[in-house]
Amino acid sequence: PPAAGDGGAEELTAVREQLSETLRLTTKLTPEDAPRVASPARWPQTTIGELARAGALSLHTAATTDGTGDHARVPVLTDHDVLTGAAPSGTRIAVSPNGSSVLLEAGDVVVPVVGGGAVVRVVDADTAGAALGRGLALLRPDPAALDPWFLAGFLRGTANNRQASSYASTATRLDVRRLQLPRLPLAEQAGYGARFRSLAAFEDALRRAGRLGEQLVQGLHDGLTDGTLAPE
Repeated sequence: PPAAGDGGAEELTAVREQLSETLRLTTKLTPEDAPRVASPARWPQTTIGELARAGALSLHTAATTDGTGDHARVPVLTDHDVLTGAAPSGTRIAVSPNGSSVLLEAGDVVVPVVGGGAVVRVVDADTAGAALGRGLALLRPDPAALDPWFLAGFLRGTANNRQASSYASTATRLDVRRLQLPRLPLAEQAGYGARFRSLAAFEDALRRAGRLGEQLVQGLHDGLTDGTLAPE
């Protein structure tokens, strides 16, 4: 569990207040029921590979480190960061102007390629500028052709990931080029994109509530067992 900190009862009070506020936000962001349809939609499909060949997006993978010289150093977005919704935590690397490292831009879509989980992340302004880590594929959509949240949402579908994955005894590997996407005009993409974006905000709030809850529980355990808090 996360460290409880050394601030004693005052810090626990602050954590409890943050948790209460986050839980209120989580309740506010709880998704409403989506309208049901009489029969599942059947859209014409394309694949990431086809979209890349058509120029609707570009596909990138992590390159080797540029070096350790006097160039600017940037953090690295790891597969663990994507899975947990955390900020880039990888060891900073030196990036030269003409180097091979892939730097993230707002609106990029990042997909872990190993592990078998249906997880996708849209890069925001806070994450932009970090370097792409190993085990990740980056999709950079042309905004005139693809809504990034529409792209990310459909790539996260369980059935979509299953049909694009290969399974071995020790790991599952995703072939990003085989992932499928409906062929929809931008106006229709935007509707799905807005819904997927609201789901991402709800998921982020749930993660934060979980982290704060763990911190509060551990802090209370520590205080009760070291004698700084009373049971009543």
